[in-house]
Amino acid sequence: MKRRLAAILDADFSGYSRMMRHDEAGTFAALKAHQTEVILPAIAGHGGRVVSHIGDGLLAEFSSVVEAVTSALEIQQAMLRRNETMDPDRHMHLRIGIHLGDVIVEDDGIHGDGVIVAARLQEIAPPGGICLSQQVHDHIAAKLDVPLTDLGRCTLADIRHPVRVWRWTPDEKPGSPAAARPDGEARSDRPPSARTLPDRKRPSIAVLPFINLSSVDEQEHFADGFTEELIHTLARCRWLQVVARNSSFAYKGKPVNVRKAAEDLGVKYVIEGSVRRSGDRIRITAQLLRAESATLLWAERYDRTLDDLFLLQDEIAGEITGTVGPELGIIEFAALRGQTAADMDAWDIYLKGLWHLYKFNLDDLKIAKDLFENATGVDPTFAQAYARLAYVHIQLGWYGAMDERGARITDAIRLAERAIALDSREPAAHLALGRALALRGQPERGITYLRTALELDASFAQGHFALGQALCYVERPEEGIAEINEAFRLSPRDPHLWTFHNMLAIAHYQSGRLVEAEAAARASLRQENTTFWPAMVLTAVVGAQGNAGAAPAALSELLKFRPEMTLEKARAEFYFGGIPVMQEHFIDRFAADLERAGLPQ
Repeated sequence: MKRRLAAILDADFSGYSRMMRHDEAGTFAALKAHQTEVILPAIAGHGGRVVSHIGDGLLAEFSSVVEAVTSALEIQQAMLRRNETMDPDRHMHLRIGIHLGDVIVEDDGIHGDGVIVAARLQEIAPPGGICLSQQVHDHIAAKLDVPLTDLGRCTLADIRHPVRVWRWTPDEKPGSPAAARPDGEARSDRPPSARTLPDRKRPSIAVLPFINLSSVDEQEHFADGFTEELIHTLARCRWLQVVARNSSFAYKGKPVNVRKAAEDLGVKYVIEGSVRRSGDRIRITAQLLRAESATLLWAERYDRTLDDLFLLQDEIAGEITGTVGPELGIIEFAALRGQTAADMDAWDIYLKGLWHLYKFNLDDLKIAKDLFENATGVDPTFAQAYARLAYVHIQLGWYGAMDERGARITDAIRLAERAIALDSREPAAHLALGRALALRGQPERGITYLRTALELDASFAQGHFALGQALCYVERPEEGIAEINEAFRLSPRDPHLWTFHNMLAIAHYQSGRLVEAEAAARASLRQENTTFWPAMVLTAVVGAQGNAGAAPAALSELLKFRPEMTLEKARAEFYFGGIPVMQEHFIDRFAADLERAGLPQ
């Protein structure tokens, strides 16, 4: 096995497949002209060797790092000059990545991690730009006067350790700030080329046709039907831009390069998967990928018994949507940390508000309120921002001062009604209005709006939870448990998971299933962002069980959260603006069980 140190250059044209669809002959001719007149002469002129051509991309190696970078700069500047003489729709842009590393040489080819790093750097380079590894930067810093931006340590697909990356673009200025995380490192979840993607206002996603891996030909129809159902279900998420079925199915039956397919479709994320049948069993796998780098963000396998195929595809499509939505939310929200509202438009302000909302503590809820108000100020027609602002007021009612609860619910109703007036098909608006009405003593009206939210988006986990909660308010805990369990299924990593468990505990307590209630309360206490509520429910359950041995520990846990808690204050938690959330006889029973566990008056 022969090894050597080499400067590796990986180059690829941006948007080539899309241009080929519009003008195949002209685009191919332009590619050849760029290669023969610009790229190959520049590489050869600086002592480089083209190792391979792969479609519209190429791989080259140099013995000199300085020559590799000089060659890349010469290519990009020549490309820029050529584009200036052409119509904008015929512009061709090259992305280049350069890395210095050890390579394995075999039959004139080069292999190894160094080649992969160069390829990943090319993938995150902006069109017309260059990304360099730290090793390359170290060699050229004192030799070339090149304006570079430090992107910090980036996590690259298939590379074990983060790589410090430097970027050059034609308009780069020395020391221009890179997008940074709070810890000072580059945001690897939002590489620089992300901002070149279209329609950044809503995260864009494509579902590629699921592959039939079965020997049963009939499953081809199921795979196609499932793909269509998933596209339809995802499209109900109003904050996602989902590519239509006809565009996605253009890739059916073809080998797919995820990055190129996503570039052609103009999306930021891709879902792909497969269907396999064996007897009466079926397995569906799905994975979520970041389009630019084909980085795996999430993957899951679903094993089911064949019964009703339509019900099966509905169930799994809903489960994927319910999981992928929050996953994308976390990724999108995290990308906005460290930015101020002055630097963002209404959509980005809204996303940052969601990030703070989902922390579910008083300080973050107050920040979320200010951000959503700012977003509606920038865009007074922004229905989703009004809906989430209404929801924040509901949460501030739970987490904030009790004497403000009545006013909070009034504000929530006003804002939710405003959101529905702006967009009657926004599920979050119906959710907020339904919850607010239920808390104002109109649970049946609230249930109607919550059901509407779920008609608009059946995969809306928060909607299922809120409906389950409202059903408990009207003493229908069995129906409530079914809805809460659906919320668990759809969003197993929900940021509000503690309250799913807590409401499940209340429902079981309401039905007299004290063992199940205790288990759910203890599960709630183990979740992130939990509050005093599950400790209070656990104390009441232990009191109802007459478990004198367990009562002191449960009471102690409650008093850790609320040292000043008394029976009177516990009863008050069930009221919003003087209106009881649960039935009065339930509150009386709950207080009596707290007293049996030892909570003082």
